[in-house]
Amino acid sequence: MSEAGLLTLLTNVLVVLAVALGVRLLVRNRETLSYASVLVFVGLLVSIAGLSFDIELGPAVILELLLPAIVFQGTTELEVDTLREDLVPVLVLTVVGLPLAVTVLGVVGQAAFTAVGTELPLIAALLFASVILPTDPAAVISLFEEFEIGERLSVLVEGESLFNDGVAIVIFSTLVAAFRGGGVESIASVGGLASAAGEVAVVGGGGAAIGLVVGYLAHRATRTLDDRTSVLLVTVVVAYGSFLAGEFVGVSGVLATVGSGLTMGAHEQTHDSITEVEDFVEEVWGAIATLISTVLYLLIGAEVAVGDFLEHAAIILVAVPLVLVVRGLTVYPLITGTNALTERTIPRNCQHVMVWGGLHTVVPIGLALSLPQGVPFRDAIQAMVFGVAVVGMIGQGLLMPRVLAAVGFGDDESDDENEPGAEAV
Repeated sequence: MSEAGLLTLLTNVLVVLAVALGVRLLVRNRETLSYASVLVFVGLLVSIAGLSFDIELGPAVILELLLPAIVFQGTTELEVDTLREDLVPVLVLTVVGLPLAVTVLGVVGQAAFTAVGTELPLIAALLFASVILPTDPAAVISLFEEFEIGERLSVLVEGESLFNDGVAIVIFSTLVAAFRGGGVESIASVGGLASAAGEVAVVGGGGAAIGLVVGYLAHRATRTLDDRTSVLLVTVVVAYGSFLAGEFVGVSGVLATVGSGLTMGAHEQTHDSITEVEDFVEEVWGAIATLISTVLYLLIGAEVAVGDFLEHAAIILVAVPLVLVVRGLTVYPLITGTNALTERTIPRNCQHVMVWGGLHTVVPIGLALSLPQGVPFRDAIQAMVFGVAVVGMIGQGLLMPRVLAAVGFGDDESDDENEPGAEAV
């Protein structure tokens, strides 16, 4: 990059941060407004006005540069004891729920889109489903940090979002391979489904295993260090190194980063104590994730192509509620099933929050932008993904306080009463 190009990039980044600062000052004392949702809305206004921040938001930037940092920071702050106790519903929603939701949304979506005049082939509808359905850790974590959500409910939603990204990317890659290999029929048979399921297990499980080992070894190594800078640099190497190691051996880099964060993060439940150095490093990572998310939300809104929105308005209007409905059709039955099998039940009002809090932004947009040329209705899929991401982030985010109040959350006493495992209101 030339010196002039570098100065231009720096200027554009400063403009983004300045706009973000203005938004933050506007909403900081308004408890009913979500900062992340307002950022997306402001970015959308920038696009509507015909302006641009002149920063390219490509798939490599999202999925390989920014996502590992967001995922690593999210896992290091998870309450591991709570996640361990609720691992069954989290895994069921990820391993069973996500593939089921992709299938349902693909089949039903194809019929619904055809009804409004866009005849997507099944492979295109399934690709859209695999792209849009993973819940997004960046959106979920930022939204839940703004509103006082009970600890266990927060871990349930954040844990699912962190795990399902890796599985979603594997499903997406499998469908892209099927498209290149002649169509969805290549995986529609019993043998094809078994092969796809086996690939998800190997790629996802292999990535998590690599991450767990790398994170544990790094944790043991950092316990011999008392220098803040050294420990911080180790965490950066681990976050991106585990991702690259997973990708290099052909497994999920995202789940490798999740695994490394779980075993390296300074969790009181897994470590004898949290050192002052580890506490400092967590604060730094929190600041990094906040800055990344801030820039991403503004750019996501600004990247919306208004012309594409208008051209594909009919299918976007169908896709937005359909994704939310499929989310509900997945969460309610599966959680009801896990409630019957475990003593730690998740009450209905908490399930409502899990459905409403399932936002789809950073990862879906990264996958949509990475769709290969030649995929049928590629422009329509990307328009729907941006539509669901932006409308969901703004609508669901801004309405989150009212949803929480409606289902019984909102103050300290009700939060304690409505924690999963307590009696539902």
